[in-house]
Amino acid sequence: MNSQQTKLSQEPGWRTSITAAISMVGIVGASFGLGLPLLAMNLEQMTGSGLVVGVNAFSGAISTVIAAPFAPMILAKFPARPLLIFCLLLTAFSFIFYRLTDDISLWLVMRFVSGLAITVVFIASEAWINQLAPDHLRARLLSMYSIGLATGFGLGGLLVAFLGVHGWLPFLAGALICVAGVFPLLLPGPQILPPDMSTTSPKVMFSFFGKAPRIMMAALAFGAIETAATNFSPVWAVRAGLGEAEALRLIFVGAVGVIALQFPIGWFGDKMDRYKLLGICAVATLIAPIAMWLVIDVSVTALYTIYFVYVGMGEGLYILALVLIGQKFSKKEMTGASAAIVLMYGIGSMLSPLVIGPLMDIFNPHGAMFGLAGFAVAYLLISFVLRPAKQGR
Repeated sequence: MNSQQTKLSQEPGWRTSITAAISMVGIVGASFGLGLPLLAMNLEQMTGSGLVVGVNAFSGAISTVIAAPFAPMILAKFPARPLLIFCLLLTAFSFIFYRLTDDISLWLVMRFVSGLAITVVFIASEAWINQLAPDHLRARLLSMYSIGLATGFGLGGLLVAFLGVHGWLPFLAGALICVAGVFPLLLPGPQILPPDMSTTSPKVMFSFFGKAPRIMMAALAFGAIETAATNFSPVWAVRAGLGEAEALRLIFVGAVGVIALQFPIGWFGDKMDRYKLLGICAVATLIAPIAMWLVIDVSVTALYTIYFVYVGMGEGLYILALVLIGQKFSKKEMTGASAAIVLMYGIGSMLSPLVIGPLMDIFNPHGAMFGLAGFAVAYLLISFVLRPAKQGR
């Protein structure tokens, strides 16, 4: 850890700022846990098309790809907390908008716009925590970030399972959750340190891909796996014969898996080689979807257990990527590196629905699981090829 990071970590109130960032993201996670299956299930009922569900998820993902290269520049120009408040309120409005129209093309537009706002929220919060975290606690603090996000995600998934996906109530709940995300930002504590304008160009951000290719590929793999699993698993489960409520509970079960497994992953991430731990997480994401396909007709309990492990270990890919970013780069580079990570996550999120949606229609319904396993295989192969001759890349 460099001296600037040490000084920042010792600044009064740094723990409060980390708490605020984690709390805000946890609340945003609740809106995701409610909103993603809410939109997917409504689109499935409106159209009966896995492709349409995939295109809607693609719209959210491509917004991340477009927004991420410019997020450091935006954070350098505008005060971070007011900017984040604006992004949260815009996302709250999107839930109201969805309910006001049945036009699928307008849903795609709003999914894109809200995705731009949420991309800024995630880049800012991840850079904020990485700026403040002492290196010897970095993996555990970022695991707490992941736990906060997953707790919110799980509660959101449980809430939509309780409220259902019909009528105004679940959409109003999503809007109110986003508004609640504003309140942690009112807490005192150190602000997000804005990047220097000289480091905010997209060209500088793209340079991180060459500096840390294995880290970037881990983020891409996580984006592909997480987006496809979240958007398609409930739809896959319904098509495979589960009831709607049972299928929607997968979101809650996966979030509990993240909550339960992230701190152990973070603890190991502070104790062992972080690249080896990435490999372990990737192998788990290969085995799990095949196992889910095999057990769905046998036992719902077994399905939930496997999904618990799948999502928890899959989340480890992203958290370890963030930890390695904080370990490898300086405070001045942190926002750009975080934006690069989110961009790779967005590329994975953008590509996977275009693969999984058609696969689920062609190999109805289990093509979704085949595709998820395929993403894990691809990451393991690419990671092996990119493995450097010496440690630390």
